[in-house]
Amino acid sequence: MRRPILAAVAIATVVLLALPALADDTFVVLMGQGNLLKSPASYTGTCLSGFTGTWEIRVNDTFWPSASDTTARFDYIWETFFADGYDATPGSEAWYGTVGDEQLQPPYFRFDLTSPAGTVVGTATLTIMIRDTVPDGVLSQTEKHDNNNFTATLVVDPNQGADEFSNQCGEGAIGSGDFNFVTPPADDMVMINGLVQMFICPSPVLDSTWGTIKALYQ
Repeated sequence: MRRPILAAVAIATVVLLALPALADDTFVVLMGQGNLLKSPASYTGTCLSGFTGTWEIRVNDTFWPSASDTTARFDYIWETFFADGYDATPGSEAWYGTVGDEQLQPPYFRFDLTSPAGTVVGTATLTIMIRDTVPDGVLSQTEKHDNNNFTATLVVDPNQGADEFSNQCGEGAIGSGDFNFVTPPADDMVMINGLVQMFICPSPVLDSTWGTIKALYQ
């Protein structure tokens, strides 16, 4: 009976190597400012809770109109990301825009932290909801500058992590209820909260047949 037991242990070991270590869930509160009508199109700030350090979310605006013409820049953003995303459901009328250039370069996020010390970098999917408060399907200045929602899903790139976050995988979901389009040079002030989950990246699994495992114990 010894060989079947040893084989079972070998299989269990291979399976365990494929699983990530226990995840470290961190609830974060972030304070910052930014403006998509400026260039670079980014939000930056400090971590108030969960982490200690600074953060940034940046959207690739390489092919957007110049920030010197804020009207053309806003019109481009609106027509590209929001105009076709109207939800006319009664009581829930709003525009939804997923902002960024996913094919050329998706938005990215970065945490530069002192406690725990290290750098976390990855991609972000940034979705903004603009409420149609009238509702009439036409964006008004009040709706443009009203407090609206944005959410961001984060995917950590383990190859860019440093120090405590080297070889760390992870994901996150954060959001804010006070996003605004504001006219430069002013900045939009936001309070963001959410969850970031980090774990040691799973070890690669070597494909092995049952015959290979049995041969180890013959």
